[in-house]
Amino acid sequence: MKKVLFLVVLVVSMSACKQQNKEQQNNEQQKEAQMVEVATIKSMQPSINIVLPGELKPWNKSSIHPKVKGYVGSVIVDRGTIVKKGQLLAVLEAPEIVAAFNQAQARVASAEANVIEQKTKRKISGSTYKRILETSKTAGAVSANELEVAYSRMMSDSALSQAAEENLRAANAQLASQEQFVQYLSVKAPFDGNIIERNVSPGDLVGPEPGSKPLFIIEDRSKLRLTIAVPENLSNAVKENSVVSFTTEADPMREFTAKFARSSNSLQEHNRTMMAEFDYENSKGDLKAGTYAEVKIPIMRNRPTMFVPRSSVLHSTEGVFLVKVSNNVAEWVNVRKGNSTDSLVEVFGLVHEGDRVVLNVSEELRNGQAVRTQ
Repeated sequence: MKKVLFLVVLVVSMSACKQQNKEQQNNEQQKEAQMVEVATIKSMQPSINIVLPGELKPWNKSSIHPKVKGYVGSVIVDRGTIVKKGQLLAVLEAPEIVAAFNQAQARVASAEANVIEQKTKRKISGSTYKRILETSKTAGAVSANELEVAYSRMMSDSALSQAAEENLRAANAQLASQEQFVQYLSVKAPFDGNIIERNVSPGDLVGPEPGSKPLFIIEDRSKLRLTIAVPENLSNAVKENSVVSFTTEADPMREFTAKFARSSNSLQEHNRTMMAEFDYENSKGDLKAGTYAEVKIPIMRNRPTMFVPRSSVLHSTEGVFLVKVSNNVAEWVNVRKGNSTDSLVEVFGLVHEGDRVVLNVSEELRNGQAVRTQ
């Protein structure tokens, strides 16, 4: 009985001792645990301004080449001339084209005279045949041979008249073609704009050969296209109703605005960017085409994403991490950074809204280390 009692007391004593050691160990671990300040991960969908380079391009720009080969007779405009649509820019000289045009006019005049002559003959032969046919109804008045001759002449004159009309149509078509070539000798402006380059002088031989220099370059800068290459990670964040602000080196103290107009909705393979255009009304000529701009674009994600304080993001040689605190243990979580606000950074990874992360993180705090939170 005494032995049993002794064993019971021994077991109770050992159990109490283990419990005491465990509590003492926990207390020591708590004392050794690093004190950290934590922040809570937030789910947000903010509108963020990012800065991207842009370029102001003219609304229309065209290189004007001659449509026919010839010599430059006269040049009406020069670099910097403001022109209207259809205004004469230069006149070419091509004697062979003018000669062909005059020949076509002569052929038309000859064909018209021939048509009139053949129509008159057809009318006369037709009337003659009708009279002979009417007379032939009286027995013995007209011989059958005479009637056949009159009919043959009428049909021949009719065929000649039709041929003359076909010749006239062909001559008119050729005249129209030659007239078009003559019109090509007059070089005209395709739209309202400004001549920014002139490459010819009177006497130059010009033509439509591939690779030849244009006679003029004209651009319309009454409205400008602010063109921006949007990176792939932001290609879904540019909204159709967005308005951007931008500045230029030529006038850095002035801020301009432009409205979203269009985008390619496709990424360019060589640099993985999407081209977007914002229109700027430039009727006063405040800005020059070809100017580079620094553009502030408001962007917004399609859905809420996770944000943490900037000081919670750890950059190490192994990557980018957050140190999440769970059950008083530090856990390194690999993340990818996104956009930034004034004090917060967008992160993507195995984190959720409401998770607690170390606020002022450093590499001294290792993965799995015990921590105490403030």
